Amino acid sequence: MNLFSNHLWFYIFIISFVFASFGNAQEFRLRAHHLFWKNQEANTEREIDFGRGVSAKILGKYPILRDERTVRYISQIGTGISAQLGRPELRYYFGILDTDEINAFAAPGGYIFVTRGALILMSNEAQLAGVLAHELAHVDQKHIVRKLKLQSTDRSVTSGIAQVLGGATLSAKIALERLNDLAFKMLMEEGLSKEDEADADQKALEMLTSLGYDPQSYLDYLQSLKPYLEQGQAKVLSKTHPTIIFRYNNLREFIMKNDLENFKGKKNEKRFQKKIATL
Repeated sequence: MNLFSNHLWFYIFIISFVFASFGNAQEFRLRAHHLFWKNQEANTEREIDFGRGVSAKILGKYPILRDERTVRYISQIGTGISAQLGRPELRYYFGILDTDEINAFAAPGGYIFVTRGALILMSNEAQLAGVLAHELAHVDQKHIVRKLKLQSTDRSVTSGIAQVLGGATLSAKIALERLNDLAFKMLMEEGLSKEDEADADQKALEMLTSLGYDPQSYLDYLQSLKPYLEQGQAKVLSKTHPTIIFRYNNLREFIMKNDLENFKGKKNEKRFQKKIATL
């Protein structure tokens, strides 16, 4: 075999090795990609299971309102927001808590509740959409999950909420119950951080403007809560959220920064009053 033939076979070997390596790398990447998305699906399932447990605790504290017409309306508004701006892998559930207390709650996995007391104080649909969008933002940003450090910061297939909540042993079930208690305590007593609440407020305004709702209505609603907070008629809300002044000023700054001062969106006052007339 001459020198040319030796060189030819050498290059064929090198090219074959490169293509084989490339093929193996491609196969590895595809396998890793598949495993990653399988893990993401598992994370979502665990998050939903976790949120279901937290929701059960909320419903253990407050009865659910059985007014089918009003509940359907709230669900329609909430579903309209989540269909366009929510996480596509989640199915969102909306309910009304039958209590005079003024508040709204979001549990991981897409479970969102607003109290009858909060609804009665609203004057239009834009305010309702703002409150639901605020809670939806908590779910979308996984604020509770992140605060409880259930979701790892890296993307390894062994990390995240699935690893923490995926066990079927007695100790895993006890750990899950403990986490449910911690999340419930966060909702009822400790609250999220100022940063998380400011983030949810800002994202609520973004959602409102994206959907053509009047953003100022949400600020007006927050302002309307001040006397009730001062009189102690919204005890859980006052314990778990920043002051109305902080939230209002933060949103005013956001509106000015994004040139939304002259944005006049829909309010749907008549439809709102008609739909919640039975409360």
